[in-house]
Order: sequence, then structure tokens, then C-alpha cells
Amino acid sequence: MAQSTLGSAAREIGAILAARGVGVESLLSSLPGLVVVAFALLTQLGDVWFLTAVVTLLYWLGPHTPRLGDAVDRQRGGRLLSVLVLSVVVVAVLKPLLAFPRPPGAAVPPHADLVPEALTGVYEWLSTSESYGFPSGHAFGSTLVYGGLAWTIRVGSRRARAAFAAGMVALLSVSRLVLGLHYLVDVLAGATLGIVVLVVAMALRTRDVFGIAAVVGLVGAVTVEPSTKVLGAAGLASGCLLTWLAVGDSIPSTPSRTSARATVVLGVIVGGVLGVAGLPGRSVAPAVLLLTLAGGASLVAMPLLGEHVAKNGRR
Repeated sequence: MAQSTLGSAAREIGAILAARGVGVESLLSSLPGLVVVAFALLTQLGDVWFLTAVVTLLYWLGPHTPRLGDAVDRQRGGRLLSVLVLSVVVVAVLKPLLAFPRPPGAAVPPHADLVPEALTGVYEWLSTSESYGFPSGHAFGSTLVYGGLAWTIRVGSRRARAAFAAGMVALLSVSRLVLGLHYLVDVLAGATLGIVVLVVAMALRTRDVFGIAAVVGLVGAVTVEPSTKVLGAAGLASGCLLTWLAVGDSIPSTPSRTSARATVVLGVIVGGVLGVAGLPGRSVAPAVLLLTLAGGASLVAMPLLGEHVAKNGRR
């Protein structure tokens, strides 16, 4: 019943916004081919893999993050991690709930003839998408992560940090339009929703943000669709939440340099193992849920393992 009601509401909204293009996308996508290809690289700065790498390193390294030093510690990194996880969950649930299509041609790499044949597969992965289009995950995620960075990391003036975050969100939003992957309303909605969620998240404790992400993910898996993407997001958030509740207060805010390095090395190894282990079952819902649950737990707990290894190494 709940799924039917949500689906009906989504279809009604979809009927209103079905013709949501206003011509900006066509204008930008007609830019010179090399410019469009360059935007395929720039747009990766707002992709979930890049945002995850940045936030994870900030959390694991803490005050040993290059160029930031004492401007960040693991508690601030944990806050950013919770915001990142929330962004992943919201996008995973909201897109299939609304089910708005992308612009025609979003699955076709633009100006692929300008890319060496050996790189066409990589370029297609960088510049296309076949998932739903509203709201823009890049605009939403970059608003949360870059906005969260500006909010929590004390480097430079507040105005400069805000300008940097706004500039990144604007650049990444434009990149999605240039590549023909979104309509203008998609990126505007993504950025606006991102600002609202960011303000709310920054007023809460880290555990609360993880909790909201887990609840949204689990409810979404039941009421929207139990796809591997939604289940994966729910598993990630649940793993982060349970582990943060268990050991969050024990994670050292200012680790030694040796401990921070050990955390990164171990994290890469564990992440690689989980990634390889997940290949056979990447389309099997229970396997995805279990692996992402383990991934979320490892992500949060890795600093403790790094601390343990560093202490044993000094004996």
C-alpha cells in the first residue's frame, strides 16, 4: 500500500516535470568537443568514488592529512563521513522513488571520436549514465561534501571556504549539463536539497546522521525497491552506524603519524579484499547487503585497527 501510494505520487509529479528541459542543456552540450571531453574528467570531482576517497582519507589520516594538519581531526572527519553516507543513501532511494529519466542520449558518450580507441571504454564510463536523473546526485553529493568541508575544516576564512564550496558545486553542476546527463532543474534541485540536508546534518551528532541514513536506506529498501543499489546504501549506513555506536568514542582524534599511515594501508587492503569478494555476488541482494555492512563497519573501525598495529610495531 505504501509503495503504491508513493509510486502514484511520484508518477503525478513526473507528469508535471516530464518536459523539464529548458534548452540550457542543449546549448552547453554544443560546446567544442574537446571542452566536452575535458568536462568528463572534471565531473569526476563530484562522483561518489572521488568524494568517498577524499572523505575517507580525511577521516583516517586526521591531523596528518597533507596541507590541512590540525585543521581536521578524526571527529570532524567522522562528521564528514556521516554526511557522505547520508548523501549516498538519499540519492539511492530518491532517484528510483521519483523515477525521472535523464535527457535523451545520456547513455551515449559525447564526442567519443576524439578519444583514443584504447580509452573509449573508460571514457564511456566517465561520460554516460543510464540511471534515473532527478535529482542530480553529483550536485547533491558535492553540496554536502564540499559544503561539509567548508563547514568543519578551519582553513582560511569562512568566506573563502564558502566560496570554494560554491564554486565546486557550480562547476560540477555545469559539467553534468555539458555532458547532457541532466536537465537544469535536476542540478538546481540537487544543490538546493543538498543545502537543506547539510544544514540539518551539521546541527546533529555524528551518530544521529548515521542513524538517519540507516533508517532512510532500510525504509527505502522496503517501500521503494530492494535493488542492489538501495540495499548497498542501506548496508553501508547500517554498518557505519552500528560500528560508530560501538567504538566511536574510542577512536583517537589525534593519532600518531605511524598509526595514521597504518590505517590507510590496512584500509586499502581490506577494501580490496571486500571488493574482490563482492564480485561474484554483486547482483545478489543478500550478498550486497552483507558486504556493504562489513564495508561500513570497516570504514569506521579502521583507525582502531591502525592504532593497534602501530602500537604492536613499537614493541
